[in-house]
Amino acid sequence: MERPSAKDAPAAATGPAPAPSGAADPDIPSGAGPVEGPYPWGLYLHVIAVSSVGGLFVLGWFVLYEVLNKLVWEHGFVTGHAWMFPVVCLPFSLLVGLLVKYAKAPSNLDGSMLDSLTGDVMALRWKDLPATIATSLASLLSGAVLGPEGAIGNIASKIAALYCDLLRIPADRRPKLVFATVSSGYNGLLENPIFAAVLGTEVAATRKQGLSTLPASLIGGAIGYGIFLVLGEVGFLGFLHLPAVESYIWWYAPLMVPLALVGLLLAMLTAVFMRMATAFFGRFTEHVVLRAVVAGVVFSAVGLFAPLVMFAGETQVQTMIEGAAGYGIALLLVMAAGKLALMAVGFRSGFLGGPTFPLIFASTAVALALNLAFPDVPVAILVAGIMAGAVYALFRTPLMVVLLTGFMLDMGATMMALIVLAVATVMIATPPLQQRITARQAARRSAQSVPPPS
Repeated sequence: MERPSAKDAPAAATGPAPAPSGAADPDIPSGAGPVEGPYPWGLYLHVIAVSSVGGLFVLGWFVLYEVLNKLVWEHGFVTGHAWMFPVVCLPFSLLVGLLVKYAKAPSNLDGSMLDSLTGDVMALRWKDLPATIATSLASLLSGAVLGPEGAIGNIASKIAALYCDLLRIPADRRPKLVFATVSSGYNGLLENPIFAAVLGTEVAATRKQGLSTLPASLIGGAIGYGIFLVLGEVGFLGFLHLPAVESYIWWYAPLMVPLALVGLLLAMLTAVFMRMATAFFGRFTEHVVLRAVVAGVVFSAVGLFAPLVMFAGETQVQTMIEGAAGYGIALLLVMAAGKLALMAVGFRSGFLGGPTFPLIFASTAVALALNLAFPDVPVAILVAGIMAGAVYALFRTPLMVVLLTGFMLDMGATMMALIVLAVATVMIATPPLQQRITARQAARRSAQSVPPPS
């Protein structure tokens, strides 16, 4: 399967990305000016300062989002009257459109799935920070199927850009500070001190570029992790709360192969939905506000009848897990497909957010359906294989996916070993599948270019 492109996959441009390489330091573009050396000690004082500011700011944003979400969506009157969904959803959707059109707020309209976590360091504009905060909150409070991680990448990176401008940090040193700040935000939220550092090294264009920013990422990530820990904010460690696997059986290892391939199929289905959403919402290119309102109408219609599949899914997944037997196999599969389709609507209509939590929701729904069909297999095993396969197929960052799946299940080294097998399966299966798809697309284009016989 091809990595989704700008035409069929979401983006939230704004986290870290490697800077152009230079002669003395991989981060330094040619003509950047005098070089202090690859690891100037003074720079890491700035790393500590900006990652502390960024971690506190992201924590404040996350707490504000949780408070507003409870105030808006968990109010007794709203939860007791289904018709209130469009009453709440449509104004926030309208606000998203207005912010994108008039405040030039960032959205997910261009780039790839991975761009929802990473973006171009050198293109950051800190002046967009207020609009970014506003549109991220409006997007999430609209009920759109998007996760908070895209907003965190946007906000943290712009804080770093503001810090760099205020203190006049040379351009060749800025990537380290951006990586550190984004790492602070992500690692605090995910309760893992090395997550973003691993992600940064995997998305770097070269090994040298990845290693050049690694110390800053490690420092910033540790600071963000510590801030969330000390201030008592709960992240997403083990957030699925699945029953523990009482004992591991040898055949769980080969079982990872078909489960990972199921995850790959989910990723392929996501790409299909992205292309469909791109084709539909592409008609509204000149009507930014209308495009967001149309998406709001879609969300409102679904929310009236199936609110469980709305929002990011980080809380709704618990309801689904607890009531899996009552939903049944068919409905669980429908919810998985619906979640991915609604995520595509959110991404291609100009909302701002990330794909991770909706994808976890869909993977869990399929795993629960399989668990109903094969109750002897622990649901955690099923989730591990499907989730690892799906997330890797979209992000192509194997170590990050192993970490993400492992700490969200939080079930020890043996579970991590199974997750590694699932990721390896998709890594092996993807290239030949991608070649076949590419060849078929080329054949189709060739056939279309042949003029009909006269």
